[in-house]
Amino acid sequence: MFTIAIDGYSGSGKGTLADGLAEKFNLKHLDTGSILRSTGLYFFEQNIFNPTAEDINNHIKNIQIKIEFEENVQKTYLNGKDVSREIRKEEIGQMASKVAIYEKAMMKVFEVSRDFANNYNCVVDGRNITSAVLPDADVKIFLDASIDCRTNRRLKENQEKNLGGDYANIYSSMKERDYRDTHRDFAPMVITADTTIVDNTNLNAQETIDFVSKIVEKKLNNIKKI
Repeated sequence: MFTIAIDGYSGSGKGTLADGLAEKFNLKHLDTGSILRSTGLYFFEQNIFNPTAEDINNHIKNIQIKIEFEENVQKTYLNGKDVSREIRKEEIGQMASKVAIYEKAMMKVFEVSRDFANNYNCVVDGRNITSAVLPDADVKIFLDASIDCRTNRRLKENQEKNLGGDYANIYSSMKERDYRDTHRDFAPMVITADTTIVDNTNLNAQETIDFVSKIVEKKLNNIKKI
């Protein structure tokens, strides 16, 4: 199987890039963040806003997450309910970052993601894909952008989807998530030596897709020569 792993900070455009690569190279796109966000949504709905290790241990067995594709678009189900839209809210992204510090929550992500990669030529994006989930991926990308750029992107996205939020709150939320994602004890987000860093602060979505596509094409050509 051919796999592309994409890591990056919140709002860097990982999902858009992964969608573009999936379409261009006929791959399945797995958004691992949706798995964590669904877990975060579960605790949010339980009014557990700062889950502890004990909370994770007590509830993880009650969290059933299923990924399906409808017309090649990923749909995420939490205990039988389609939560694909709901998990995109900023407060659920915060919850995802909070549960991600716990090993049991992350192991659920690992299990689903690795099984997926074993069965499909795919592109997988998240925050520790290149280092922990798919360390042997054929192409490994770390997507970065300035926090001001990422905040404005997320604000625009939220406005288009009527999800609310303002610049100050989104900026603060992203700084908190960046810190948690890079400082958690289990499987933090890191940049490995064999990962290509792509800063797209000054690139639009299509320019980013085109730039990374050249990296993928080079890898595919090398594989064909072996």
